[in-house]
Amino acid sequence: MIFLMSKPRFEAVGEAAAALRRMTMAELRALSAIKSAGNISRAAMQMGVSQPALSQHVRELEDKLGVSLFVRHRRGLDPTPFGSTLLRLADAMRVDFGIAAEELVRASREDQVPLRVGSMPVTSAGLLAVAIGRFVGEPSHPDAVIVEGPRELLMEHLRHGRIDLFVGRLPSADATSGLNSETLFLDGAVVIASSRHPLARKSRVLLPSLLSHPWILPAEDTSFRQQIEESIRNAGHPLPPARIATYSMLSFPAVVATSDLLGFLPTSLFASGTLSSSLQRLPVEMSWIPSPLGVLTRKNMADPQRVEKLLAILRSVAASANGALTLN
Repeated sequence: MIFLMSKPRFEAVGEAAAALRRMTMAELRALSAIKSAGNISRAAMQMGVSQPALSQHVRELEDKLGVSLFVRHRRGLDPTPFGSTLLRLADAMRVDFGIAAEELVRASREDQVPLRVGSMPVTSAGLLAVAIGRFVGEPSHPDAVIVEGPRELLMEHLRHGRIDLFVGRLPSADATSGLNSETLFLDGAVVIASSRHPLARKSRVLLPSLLSHPWILPAEDTSFRQQIEESIRNAGHPLPPARIATYSMLSFPAVVATSDLLGFLPTSLFASGTLSSSLQRLPVEMSWIPSPLGVLTRKNMADPQRVEKLLAILRSVAASANGALTLN
């Protein structure tokens, strides 16, 4: 069903809220399944219902709201702006239900509620990995749950209390209104190779001499790729050609350690000490544009002491990483 409108369907927040309150749990589950499965047929299989039954849930929800949630075509469905909004709502509610379920189980056992840490991949495998291991090593500290994802989604989770703190690349100051922000590390980049690579024995390497080698690079729309491109462009060099482009931070050390490819790695990840000894940092002299790595917390935290204990460890780990770079 497609609704053609000459003006916005919802003129006020109260009107939209009233429409949302008419949604049923079955309709929300249908949206969540469509979001995770990618199309109606896979979502129906995931839910254990027929495709017509799932389509009926979507049509009933469109009738209630008076808007079209999806544009239907032969290849499947594309969400409209209304559909994208409700898919985000369904995803957020799925996260909230998961958190609530965990807390109900812990309340039944009289356990402490775990500390929920939102983290970008750059910190999950680096500074946070070291800090969280030390944190839970203290028996009096609560358990921890690491929620990995893109920064914008994690910041939304933080503002709504779904996580207790965010660790990762910090956004601009105007994006952190209502949040406490603390920089732990000014992150640059290092060039890495396998310890078996011929370049690993060099005492000095110039970046232009590396352009003929095969590389693994961050995907074009990542913040790490943008940082590398801008730094290399400022130095007057072209970006090396990519044999592999990746969104996975952990694929860099894994691919480089087991091949002849070269790669870049965030300085904080390399200095954290979590990587294999089969990786070698190449002595490339470059002035990298720094990217602040740090922590965001809510200003109205219910129990700031829980978060502060992890923060103290994160500060210590970041200081050690800075010290390791100075020694090298």
